[in-house]
Amino acid sequence: MNVFLILLILFPVISVILGIAGYAIFKNIIAASAVVFFASMIALYLVFNETFLIWVFVYTILALVSGVFVKAFNKKVN
Repeated sequence: MNVFLILLILFPVISVILGIAGYAIFKNIIAASAVVFFASMIALYLVFNETFLIWVFVYTILALVSGVFVKAFNKKVN
């Protein structure tokens, strides 16, 4: 599989899904973002090189933003 396809489509989708699922499970926005951050850091050292660090922060922010959206939607529904 192409690395750019993984970096630009697959990993962001996984980050958003983990952000949504993490808030649904833990009821905490930071927990899901922390899981994405630590998983991305592990991938940085095991699979990718140091230029992947930019993507680590992008995926963490995506997870954080998706958790905020779910929290706002959940608050609006209830």
